[in-house]
Amino acid sequence: MPARDSDPLQAFRELIERRKRGRRRTNRVALFPNRYEEETLFDIGLACARLWNELNYEKRQAFFNGELSPGKRDEINRRYYHKYKGVLGVNAGQVVNKND
Repeated sequence: MPARDSDPLQAFRELIERRKRGRRRTNRVALFPNRYEEETLFDIGLACARLWNELNYEKRQAFFNGELSPGKRDEINRRYYHKYKGVLGVNAGQVVNKND
């Protein structure tokens, strides 16, 4: 029988700590791009940020005007996907999905 003053959640906390030590949720990769690759990566990142911001702005405006419905959201997503797919390719779809 456990002592009265022991922490009843101690076993749970120990389990969580064991799981945290056992798994990693991210992989770190060191990139050493040349100048051209660095500029390309920067341009892709900039285009992704622009797409995200434009999607967010338009959806936010529609929300505050009371016009944001699932159909309107799909229309906005489609429009910006087609606007950026030439620059980002399939990454445009991933940004749209993440924003949704």
